[in-house]
Amino acid sequence: MLNYVLRRFIYMIITLWVIITATFFLMKLLPGNPFGEMAAKMPPENLAILKAQYGLDKPEWQQYLKYLGNVAQGDLGVSYQFPTRTVVEVIRQSFPASLELGIESLVLSVIVGLTLGIIAALKHGKWQDYSSMIIALIGISVPSFVVAPLLSLYVGNKWGILPPGLWEGPENRILPAIALAFGTIAILARMMRASMLEVASLDYIKTAKSKGLTTRKIVTGHMLRNAILPVVTILGPIAVNVITGTLVVESVFVIPGLGYQFVSSITTLDYTMITGLTIFYAAILIVVMFLTDIAYGLIDPRIRMSGRR
Repeated sequence: MLNYVLRRFIYMIITLWVIITATFFLMKLLPGNPFGEMAAKMPPENLAILKAQYGLDKPEWQQYLKYLGNVAQGDLGVSYQFPTRTVVEVIRQSFPASLELGIESLVLSVIVGLTLGIIAALKHGKWQDYSSMIIALIGISVPSFVVAPLLSLYVGNKWGILPPGLWEGPENRILPAIALAFGTIAILARMMRASMLEVASLDYIKTAKSKGLTTRKIVTGHMLRNAILPVVTILGPIAVNVITGTLVVESVFVIPGLGYQFVSSITTLDYTMITGLTIFYAAILIVVMFLTDIAYGLIDPRIRMSGRR
């Protein structure tokens, strides 16, 4: 198991380095000026001083090596548009809201999605199955930028059941979490249903039934462990998607999250902010995938043995 974890950790470091390198040089290819309209009104000598301050007067390979060293120390640079704010400060201030919303949405997605999938599989061909799959179909078909405004408008404003926005008390978290979890619930439900039906047709399940085991023992003791493997595989990317939040959900419900900061940095060509937030998002994805690989190996030891060979 230790060798398995070490290999995955090395892959994680290499992947992160590739992403940092690619992001840094791709930012250099973007058209426009990172200092915006301010640079056009500035005398050439002042612009030269400003570039020297940010190290932009040096060759790109020197800028890259310096930036790589700074990233290794946890320094993602200073914003071009807001020189008094560092990228780390922006992440520290904005990410907690996105993280809280993402965790709440992820927990809701896993509980509801897996439950719907299991019920649909156990009641295959019955009304419970059809009802669960209709919910899943709606969840996949209707994107969050439609669900979020509808929840805010009807549940929040017209019916007054829950707050339509802002980020204050616990009741303000419910609608954003549902809006963000809606599509994920559908994905998990469909995948869990398909996986459960596949496992249910295997010989060892038929043997367990012939021995007279109850449905509960068969499901909890035999089916779930194997059926949940494909679900665990996609939980990594799904977790990153919901934890980092989305711009639409954060905008509709006026949530001070990181998604708004990311899009704002793109529109203002804030190279340092774009690069830093991209690396931050990538690091979260890579770490979650690393943990997913470990969880996958713990659930199914055959994967560890296969990797070792």
